[in-house]
Amino acid sequence: MNIDDASPVGLAAAVSVADCVLRCLARAASRAELANVMEAITRELGFRHYALVHHDDLRGDPPGRVKLLNYPAAAMERIIGQGQWRSDPVMRGCVFARRAFCWDELPGIIMMDRRDQECFAVGRRLGLKQGITIPYFALGEPVGSCTFAGGGSRTSVRRCLGVAQMVGVFAFQAAKRVSGLPEPIAAPRPRLHPRPRDCIALAGRGMSNKQIARELKITPRTVDGYLTDARRLFNVHDRTELVVSAILAGEVGLHELKPRQPE
Repeated sequence: MNIDDASPVGLAAAVSVADCVLRCLARAASRAELANVMEAITRELGFRHYALVHHDDLRGDPPGRVKLLNYPAAAMERIIGQGQWRSDPVMRGCVFARRAFCWDELPGIIMMDRRDQECFAVGRRLGLKQGITIPYFALGEPVGSCTFAGGGSRTSVRRCLGVAQMVGVFAFQAAKRVSGLPEPIAAPRPRLHPRPRDCIALAGRGMSNKQIARELKITPRTVDGYLTDARRLFNVHDRTELVVSAILAGEVGLHELKPRQPE
């Protein structure tokens, strides 16, 4: 639907509801308070269960990980107690999905086999029928997700997709906060001069120092000096770390690592 086609009253009501939800999530000061908020949101969306989790070994409530959910005990035992989160089709789907997805979309996201079908069959018996999962990605952390499960019809679940996307992202951020995960501190971004930057990009293509020197028409010793200075700048110890650090800093683009086609 085009936003211009929405009635002002309907749009205003939607904005008001979204603002209320986000304020409730922001006010939650503890895991217990956030759990109460998530229970209410889950019911309002027409689901029975929710899960805010990092995709990691969550046995024993490890520090630095989000683990807040009200899944049936048997489902929690399978996924967390037995450590089957790696093979769970919904969690696998998060790696490849770019947005919130309904569970019935999974066959178009990942290759599903007999074990995945059995996993869903077990889930349905436990009350985890229709669901929506919102992937959450943050640099330096395992993949995370917010899931609403145990919904009604496919139509009613799909109508919640957009709202779930918004709620899921902010809910996971709130879960990180009440779980005591520190906020990332942005470090000053290293800046490269043009020639060292070119050397790193060519090193990322697998070129040796001699090959880089021929490409840039400089001496191998100069190339070695540029790369040594760059490693010191990024506080890394080898070429692989240097290339990755330069990419993450936005100094080198992934497209620059593709070898050029011979003319």
